[in-house]
Amino acid sequence: MQRFQEKVVVITGSGRGIGQAMAKMFAKEGAKVTVNDIDTGPAEETVQAIKADGGTAIACVADVTKADEAQRIMDMTVGEFGKLDVLVNNAGLIRDNLIHKMTDKQWDIVIDINLRGAFNCTRAAAKYMRKPNHNGRVIYVSSVSGLMGNVGQINYSAAKAGLIGMTKTVAKEWARYGITVNAVAYGLVDTRLTGEKETSEEVMGEKVGIPKKIRDQFLAQMGGAMLTPEQAAAPVLFLASEDAVGITGNTINVSRGLYI
Repeated sequence: MQRFQEKVVVITGSGRGIGQAMAKMFAKEGAKVTVNDIDTGPAEETVQAIKADGGTAIACVADVTKADEAQRIMDMTVGEFGKLDVLVNNAGLIRDNLIHKMTDKQWDIVIDINLRGAFNCTRAAAKYMRKPNHNGRVIYVSSVSGLMGNVGQINYSAAKAGLIGMTKTVAKEWARYGITVNAVAYGLVDTRLTGEKETSEEVMGEKVGIPKKIRDQFLAQMGGAMLTPEQAAAPVLFLASEDAVGITGNTINVSRGLYI
């Protein structure tokens, strides 16, 4: 029996990286998946990969920082699949800088995508999930930066710490519906956001990545290897499963020893 047979899952920011790995893994275990991304190409490619593997998925290109577009994701999902069981708030972005150099634009975009986006999507999902005996799951993708702070990441650390507070609050508000709400706090996961900054690509108009010297220090704390997107995704599937019915309001540290 597949763990998520007939379950309907929305994953924001799932055209690439960890979100894409989640989408493929949920679909492989029987879920019907809405792949959300701000870019059409990656969203459609992920859906086609899922379908080619025998799964069921649709793409919804939408910007989670806009409340009406977040609502469209949930409405489109329920319109297509009839319900909404699991919401994974995964969409995120980094714009690193020291506090005295950080621009308003760098602050705003990180808070908007990581924190406001998750708020918008959770609020949008409320009309479909706040029902007696719904027994659904909400999962927020946080970071160890939100647990320990990190030099050059005041925006990201603040946003990811905010998600932990959001997790606890929604867990208390939605417990009456049988919904569990948890967060995962990642360390370094091998995605386009964590490459060496000196040779990394631009994302939304600015280079991402981590300076090689700092990246190497982090890797040393992680036994020399980052988590793969699939390794990072696995705890999310656990939290979404029936095996995790007794876990709510918690933040699971998934950092391979980066933060202990």
